[in-house]
Amino acid sequence: MPTLKKHRGQPDKNLDSTAPPSRQSREVDFVLDCNGAEHVYVCGDFNGWQPTSLRMIGNLELGLWEKRLVLPPGRHEYKFVVDGQWWHDPAARENVLNQFGTLNSVVEVPS
Repeated sequence: MPTLKKHRGQPDKNLDSTAPPSRQSREVDFVLDCNGAEHVYVCGDFNGWQPTSLRMIGNLELGLWEKRLVLPPGRHEYKFVVDGQWWHDPAARENVLNQFGTLNSVVEVPS
């Protein structure tokens, strides 16, 4: 499940800005527990659903994949792409049916 932080305007090596920084933007940490994966990405309405543009950083010993993004306030749908396969977030608070009959995960970024 993504966690939210206020954006302080200080980029780090695992931070991708998908929106212009503003006082309302928030850092959102996406984390996926996935042992054995070789390549994991996060994508969603915040990046035009480009499946390989936001590569996640893996900790192979723990089987965790992480990515921090700066997102504007609002409701954002997303999925993970794990070794070429689309996955919803099993830890998300909300998942919704999409037009393809599968699930998208949802994160709400407060203003």
